[in-house]
Amino acid sequence: MILVTGGTGFIAAHVQRRLLNAGHEVIATSRYDYRPESLFVLGPNVPRLERADPRDSDSLRPLFARYRPDTVIHLDAYVNPVALQTDPLRAVEYNVMETMNLLELSREFGCGRLVFSSSIAVLPTIQYEPIDARHPIVLPTEGSGGGFYGTSKAMSELLGLAYASAFGVDFRCVRPSAVFGFGMQWPIGIKPVIENLVEGKPAVIARHAPPRDYTPVQDVAAVVAALVDCPPETDRVVYAGTGRALVSSDELLRTVQALFPDGDVTMGDEALDPTGVESNYRGMLDMGPVRTQLGVRPAFDSLAAALTAYAEDYRAFLGRAG
Repeated sequence: MILVTGGTGFIAAHVQRRLLNAGHEVIATSRYDYRPESLFVLGPNVPRLERADPRDSDSLRPLFARYRPDTVIHLDAYVNPVALQTDPLRAVEYNVMETMNLLELSREFGCGRLVFSSSIAVLPTIQYEPIDARHPIVLPTEGSGGGFYGTSKAMSELLGLAYASAFGVDFRCVRPSAVFGFGMQWPIGIKPVIENLVEGKPAVIARHAPPRDYTPVQDVAAVVAALVDCPPETDRVVYAGTGRALVSSDELLRTVQALFPDGDVTMGDEALDPTGVESNYRGMLDMGPVRTQLGVRPAFDSLAAALTAYAEDYRAFLGRAG
């Protein structure tokens, strides 16, 4: 039995579909109902949804007692770095206390493994590339580059590793990078572009945006699912990215124009990273451990192929909704 928190969210829908296709029994928890996009991703097999708030351990304890999950996949989080930049208490309340509650319940009920979705925002200014799990998250003059969001994720990682050491909770952590795909809610420059063009609307790519390792959600779901059954000797902290060089705004523009030759797509002057902070903690990721230890290979051979799949899924979704 696998319990997935944040089960109605973007990444969670793809993770659950992969788990269900592999024959796992899944229970989802969330504060919200399934969105139409999530139901489209899940298809005919929709896990039982239990209303629970991970910030409140009392709302989760009955579920642990009833289902006795073998594995917990913790995907619930407050994922708006901009909003959390000046709201540290919310970052701790949502992202740290949720993880703490789940770790404690996993210890209490003897849950075999907890898989935690972190972020590359835990990283400070990049010291070397390709970035591996040995890269420091604290430097002599700075901490996490993702502000209070990145800090809250880093705190959760440290708590998980401490629970692994002190209580034997089998904590596993994945750090995704710039995830995109059908069902996404946070735009990061991809959602409005692809969905507008599919709908025949103009699309604008931000000129002043940090280069990113645009990671298809299918790759993240594959890494998370692999951590459910990975052997004990597997690294506790891994990344979910492409392992390729970062993609600039100019490269993204050329790729999108080639995919939508008749589309109205231009470059705009919006600044997606006005402080320049986000650019500091992004870089090419070392995906060697994921390939060799988990056996996960990229779902697509290029960004163009992944964007094409996103567009096809969105067309299908619109067709079904219509």
